[in-house]
Amino acid sequence: MVELLTTPINLYNIPMLLHETFIMTNPSCFTNCTQADCCSGHGECDNGTCICEVQFNGDSCKEPNFSYFVAFATIFYVIGVVSLIQLFLCIRSECVKMKTPSWWRACRVTTPKALYMLIFIASLIRGVYFSSSAKRPLLWASNLLSAYYTFLLTGASLIVCFWAEVFHLPNVRWDKPRFLSKSIIGFLTFNSITYSILLAELILSQYSILERNLLNHIFNGCYAVLLFIVVIFFLFYGVEVYFKIRGAFTSGPVRSLDTAQLHQSRFGLIFQACMLMITVCFLFSEILGQFWKYKVPVLSRNCHDVMFRVVELGVALWFPCVLWNCISPEQLWILNPRKILKKLDLDRQRIEAESLVHDKTKIEIIKKGGVPSRTDSLEKLPECFICYDSEREDAGTLIQPCLCKGDVGVVHHDCLRKWLVESADNPDNIRCKVCNELYELERGQPWLPAGFTLTSWLYTASIVTVMCSSAAGAWTVIQLYEDPGLRILAVGSVLLVEFLGFSTVNAYQRAKVSAIKILGRKFVQIQPCSTEPQAVKFDSHQTLMSPRITAPSSLPMLPNTRV
Repeated sequence: MVELLTTPINLYNIPMLLHETFIMTNPSCFTNCTQADCCSGHGECDNGTCICEVQFNGDSCKEPNFSYFVAFATIFYVIGVVSLIQLFLCIRSECVKMKTPSWWRACRVTTPKALYMLIFIASLIRGVYFSSSAKRPLLWASNLLSAYYTFLLTGASLIVCFWAEVFHLPNVRWDKPRFLSKSIIGFLTFNSITYSILLAELILSQYSILERNLLNHIFNGCYAVLLFIVVIFFLFYGVEVYFKIRGAFTSGPVRSLDTAQLHQSRFGLIFQACMLMITVCFLFSEILGQFWKYKVPVLSRNCHDVMFRVVELGVALWFPCVLWNCISPEQLWILNPRKILKKLDLDRQRIEAESLVHDKTKIEIIKKGGVPSRTDSLEKLPECFICYDSEREDAGTLIQPCLCKGDVGVVHHDCLRKWLVESADNPDNIRCKVCNELYELERGQPWLPAGFTLTSWLYTASIVTVMCSSAAGAWTVIQLYEDPGLRILAVGSVLLVEFLGFSTVNAYQRAKVSAIKILGRKFVQIQPCSTEPQAVKFDSHQTLMSPRITAPSSLPMLPNTRV
């Protein structure tokens, strides 16, 4: 009997659900470890020392690993805050673009705003889970793990339904915020199943530990199956749209592609598909954990757990990364597959070059899917002298802001405003450089962050960081000898305020220009009576009658007002 009690027992063959009970009731563990509880069931004994699992810490593996939980909680909180900021900027940008700004109408549900909100909620839930586990495990904390997968499934299924509409539905407007249309029924049906599983898990969470573990395995299996289905459709529509370049959005054979956007979209697609598939594999491995977990060393289990959490982190981080342009989400490849199509091919570039020289050159009608015919011709269509794109619908209306004629007489409102913002440092930027005519402007309410470009933000942040670090370092060095802290703080504060003051003034000047509205004459096209109208097809769903450009001198003139 004594020999039996002193013989080391192999714990690896014990099922996971009975592991802790066996250790706590078996005195043989007490002789192998220095602690009286044999590592509390959360580690292994190695020469009298407990090697704890990554979630636990301490001599007996009783305390939670504070660093582990705080690190992951912080990262998920940061992702949630970034998604919330992106949501706010998206709403505000949509409100500013309205003719009559309304925050209520700007908050209507669209695809990018729904994705921002879903990732914010999912990241917040996972952050709360890690925060609660860092102190003490709560009774409902395990349900937070499943809630994270629920919102993740909703976001992934939303993208799949959106791509399905891209592939199947023609005549879809991509330049305006929108939500799902015909695929909304499938989206709601799929997510009703997902949230029903979550609700059932919350209701059945009051059972005993053994029953709750069994139910958790069942529910995790359901989430893994649903996530696998989403990955299949994610890859199907993603490959059709971004690899084979097929779908209703192409409207014929593709003649040229934007290589940079194409590779970027393919990399993002493959990356997220791999992350989702690895998540499915990890979920199935957790379900079958009782058959393998305690047959491998604790270090292998720790690597498995950390890799699992990192993959979950990558899945959540993918959404704010691909939705980075929250000001103009329609410019993102994930929400506008037409971004992978090159807008201008060689023929149109040649036509643009000719239009820069001749005022009334004949342009060829570009037929979809065919070679341009030289017999079909008409007078030159009006083009913005900044972007030279007559088909844009996201840059405002065509206006005549000055007395210029010909190719430099017409411009998009937003193109000219961006031109003025970039030259905000020049006091004469509100005057035409050609005819020296003052632009008629209507001032709006400046939005200070609009004055900062990405370079300005990075430059300002780096300079402020260096200044603060230098002040802190100087204060630390001098503090070793005497106490000049107040002087260093005063001088550093003055320099910091001075720098931020100049940067803020510069940003305010740019923001002030970005808030203006240019009151130029709208471009008017009058159809000639002597010629028979001829239809010009711009794209697959827009037709315009053949116009003749009216000379700007024949239009009524507005009085000039100096700003």
